Amino acid sequence: MKSDSQIVETRRKYDAGFKQDAVDRVIRTGKPMTDVARELGINPTMLARWRREYLMGADKSAENTPAMKPSDLAEQLRQARLEVDDLREQRDILKKALSIFSHRSPKGGK
Repeated sequence: MKSDSQIVETRRKYDAGFKQDAVDRVIRTGKPMTDVARELGINPTMLARWRREYLMGADKSAENTPAMKPSDLAEQLRQARLEVDDLREQRDILKKALSIFSHRSPKGGK
């Protein structure tokens, strides 16, 4: 048995991916940080610090990103709407084809 003077506490180290996943879990699920920390086996204070650091980093990256012009945003919106219309048309065609093939008789006739 080791005496108190022989016990060496080792600090666990977490990689950036683990920290990011933990913070994402808090944000995505909306669960309290204490619950997420308990699930992951970490201290809630540590998770709160990671979340604060993440949010500060996100704020700084948003400050460095140049704002888009309204005309660029309008063009992106127009392109997205065209793509949505195209995808809806493809979906409707696939639905009709599925309906046709599922109503055919096993003998190949109608």
